[in-house]
Amino acid sequence: MTHAECVNPEQLEAYLTRIGVPQPAAADAAALRRLHRAHLIAVPFENLSIHLGEPISLAPGDLLAKVVGHRRGGFCYELNGAFALLLEALGFGVRRVAARVYGAGGKLGPPFDHLALLADVPGGGTWLADVGFGSHSSYPLDVASRDGQDDPGGVFRLVPAAPSR
Repeated sequence: MTHAECVNPEQLEAYLTRIGVPQPAAADAAALRRLHRAHLIAVPFENLSIHLGEPISLAPGDLLAKVVGHRRGGFCYELNGAFALLLEALGFGVRRVAARVYGAGGKLGPPFDHLALLADVPGGGTWLADVGFGSHSSYPLDVASRDGQDDPGGVFRLVPAAPSR
């Protein structure tokens, strides 16, 4: 079973209702922007399950149950994992990528510290989509651009990271 097959039509409709967005007519950049922003507004970043000792599962059904069925939020692996399932069900190509977060003193955190998404839009390039970070862009970022990308969250510039030790 592919990830796109993990979301049935009822779950897809419930997810779109959860974030307050009608089903897009096409998997294009405009739809990705609307979905990304709506998800950030509707689904909170939270790590309560960790503190409450609740089991954490990244299985597709469990992600959908938590975010859509129970109307909860989650941390990056949960939020971006669920969002990836939504995007795939809508026809986007999605790659889950390990990311590292800069911490105190500008030092990179440990490998696999964060999960981000690369969303491929047919004829519209590749976008960094991240609905699982407490402070990030409101809209996906164009991976090919090295220019500053204006966003309500600030100006974002994607640059290659120096190798870390």
